Parts: sequence; structure tokens; C-alpha cells
Amino acid sequence: MDRRKFLKNTAIGTGALSLLGLGSVAQSCAVQRERSHVPSQGWVNEPARQIPVIGSVDVLVVGGGPAGVAAAVSAARCGVSVMLLERYACLGGLWTGGIVTPVLSTHGLHKNGSWTKCVYGFSNEICGRLFDLGMAFNPKDPSVDPEAAKYVMDLMMDENGVQVLYNCTASQVVMSGDRIDCVILECKSGRVAVRAKAVVDASGDGDIFSRTGDPFRVQKNDIGAMWRVGGIEESVKLGTKLPGKGVRLLHMKGETDQDGLDVFNISRLQQKHRKVMWERTQELRSREGCRNAFLLETPGQIGVRTTRVLEAMRTVTLEESMTGVRYDDAIGFSGGSATIPYKGRKITKKERPIWQIPYGAIVPQKTPNLLVAGRCFGFDEGLTWDAREIATCFVTGQAAGDAAALTVTRSNKAQDMDIAALQEILKKQNTLLEI
Repeated sequence: MDRRKFLKNTAIGTGALSLLGLGSVAQSCAVQRERSHVPSQGWVNEPARQIPVIGSVDVLVVGGGPAGVAAAVSAARCGVSVMLLERYACLGGLWTGGIVTPVLSTHGLHKNGSWTKCVYGFSNEICGRLFDLGMAFNPKDPSVDPEAAKYVMDLMMDENGVQVLYNCTASQVVMSGDRIDCVILECKSGRVAVRAKAVVDASGDGDIFSRTGDPFRVQKNDIGAMWRVGGIEESVKLGTKLPGKGVRLLHMKGETDQDGLDVFNISRLQQKHRKVMWERTQELRSREGCRNAFLLETPGQIGVRTTRVLEAMRTVTLEESMTGVRYDDAIGFSGGSATIPYKGRKITKKERPIWQIPYGAIVPQKTPNLLVAGRCFGFDEGLTWDAREIATCFVTGQAAGDAAALTVTRSNKAQDMDIAALQEILKKQNTLLEI
């Protein structure tokens, strides 16, 4: 069959789809060059082929970190069918696989001068379950046992009827006009596709919106690592105490201004950091109270802080967060997690006001059936340290999941969301919208 006949006869059916031609399909792997963050040594044309559609759901969540888990559970609780795709073998993203166990940004400075909890909703629920198991430590900005967190998240997927596919990577999207029709996956079953009415990009790196044509910027940052050691005596001041006798969490800031989308760079840092973690743990044995120290766990995921950041319908700014701006389309709050520079001086986390997140910050400018959650939603560089934290990811994830469900059942376009309806759902899910 020649190319003209192929283009005429091929269409997306219930069992297969073609990546070549198809008129309204925006992404054509045979003719469109893939953008890469590493130097190209030439190009290869991928032959046209049919790809099996292995699932069709109302909401597809790409990424199983804190944002993705919150999005999947929240969407499912709205009564729609949900599938979650995760590239590793566990849920939790950097929270578990990267051993970034502290749930930061749960508190901020209230206008009355008190250090106040501002993140509730899904974050409260999952941390509460971990406290009940004795696997969370410190009520303010709790640290959790990563294995217990994996277990609880798996339970929540089962309880809410979310289909989870592990060990698969979203590599491409197929568009129908301006809407996502299918997401292409690479996995041990080969290259397959999932059709969805709405998609939540919780990949952390904007893997979906970078392929839909929605605008974004790439933000380099430090890439470090966290690891667990055991055998530390209770009296020793070292790292962060975690559940388990003598267990501490240690942190390596790593190298600054790194490209987290460069596979060669990430591989180099993963190898380098693993060596450093081993050597530093051995060095601890010369310290009083640490003679029995041993390396308990190195992270399966390196500590990438930011890569792609969405140019959303509305970008939240550091200035807005510091001056207490409030939004009619609020989806939740976040707090302070680190000392940051602001107007020529350093602001400690306990000086950081509670700040609000608008719905527009999780909505792309172009694609009507796409929501964005996690460390790649719309924020400016000054707000990075709080916007990427675990608690904030829970907030944006929960809202994105609810909004995706409403996009399927009511609004049809994320940009035309019924904000009152979304906020009503969030309130029922114990999200704090006013303070």
C-alpha cells in the first residue's frame, strides 16, 4: 500500500491508531522531529505503524507522585473512571522514590502573627493514615516512612477504583483538533495507547503539555539527593529523625543550575551522588554515637527540583504570595518551606505568609481537556521553593483531579470551568479555601 492509500484508509479505531497522517492529529512521529535536551547526532524516521489502544477512561493521570495520587483519588471520588500511569514501580514520586519524606509547606504565617496550618484536604487524609500506622513523625511538616507511604497509596488506589499502570512512560500524545485524544506509552508490553476524555499532567516535568503545544519555560535548578541511614544513637543531632529506631534522613544539595531533562547529565549525577552517599555514611562511623551507622537506603529517583514549568492561564508570583493576594478562583493554600530572598533580604520560612493558589495556575492556555499539577504548574521562579513541595503538590493535585472530572461531566473545557462547582467539591473534600 502506498502512502496516499495508507493516509486515506487509516483511522483511529477502537483497537488501534496510526501515528501518520490522520488530518486532525497534531502529532505525527513520521514527519515531526522530536525536541531533545541533548545534542543530536542526526535523525531517524520512525516507520508508520498501528498502536493498540489498551484502555479508554474518563480521566488519565500521568505521573504517580503526590500530585498524581491526589488527582487520581479525587477524580475517582467524583464518579468518573480513572487510570494512573507511573514510570517507576511505586507511587509517591520523589516523596517515596526520592526519599524526600518531609511534607513541607503545610504551615504559614497567618495575618494574626501565628504560625498556622493551611493545608488540609487530601494531604491531611493521607498523612493522618500514616500517623495512625505510627509511620509519620512530627505533626508540623511531618516526615513519613516511605515504604508505609507506598503501602497507603496502593490501598487508596484500590479503595477508589483507580487503575494503576506501573513501569510505563508517556512518550507522545495524539491530538484531535486542540484536544488530547490518546496518550502513547512505552512499556514492557510494547508501545501502546490509552484514550482519555481529560488528562492530568502530574509528571513533574511537563511531559504532556510539552507535547500539546502549550507554552512553558525550562527552569534549571539544584539536583541533589536524600538518603536514609540507620544505627544512629538517639542523642545525636543529625539530619531528620524518621520512624524507626536510629533512622535519620540526610540531605545533599548537589550541583546547582542543572538540566533535569538531559539524560546524560541525570545519569552522571545519579552515579556521582550514589558514591557520595556511600562514602559519607562510612565517614559517620568515626563520629561519637554513629559508630554503628549503616547505609539503609539510597533513592531510586534523583532529586530533580524543577524542569519545565507551565505558562498557565495565570502565573502565581512570589510578590502575590508575600502580599497576601486572594483569588476568586482559589483552589487551596500553601505555606513556607525555606528561607528565600525577597526585596534585598532573606525571609525565613516562619516569616512566609500563607499564600493562595488560583485555579488558573493549573490550566494550560491552549488544550481544553488538560489540567496540570505538581511541580510544573504555573508559578514564577521566586516561588519555586514552596510551589514544588509535597504539600503544595497535594493541593494542586486534588484540585486538578476534581477539575478534570468536572471537565468530563460538565464544562467540556478546563478554561471554562464552573469555579463555584469546583470549590464546592473541594470544600466537601476538606480543602481550606478561606483563612
